Amino acid sequence: MPKIRIFGRPEVFECNLTTSVLIVLLRNRFPIHTLCGGRASCGRDLIRIREGAEFFSPRREMETRRLASLEKAGEPSGDDIRLACQSYVRGDVIIEVLHLAGQEEPDAADS
Repeated sequence: MPKIRIFGRPEVFECNLTTSVLIVLLRNRFPIHTLCGGRASCGRDLIRIREGAEFFSPRREMETRRLASLEKAGEPSGDDIRLACQSYVRGDVIIEVLHLAGQEEPDAADS
């Protein structure tokens, strides 16, 4: 089974092809921030791909639109930035979670 490793942390989670990165993290009680529960509307579940980009599912239109609006609000952007709720992996990856639950949220992200 593929594994998701968290950059700079000891956590490693097994995953499968049909479960989003967000759901894998939530099921394992990892403190990733989300408000919408995986509908690509809040954008709080941003991740940065550190290794294994070739194992990620391609971006779909909904994710591309949401990431573009987040970029305008000052969030990180680039090919290595994804929404965990829209990302599925088929091989071992290392990700960085950009917003942990319980962190203070910047005002710009509310737009």
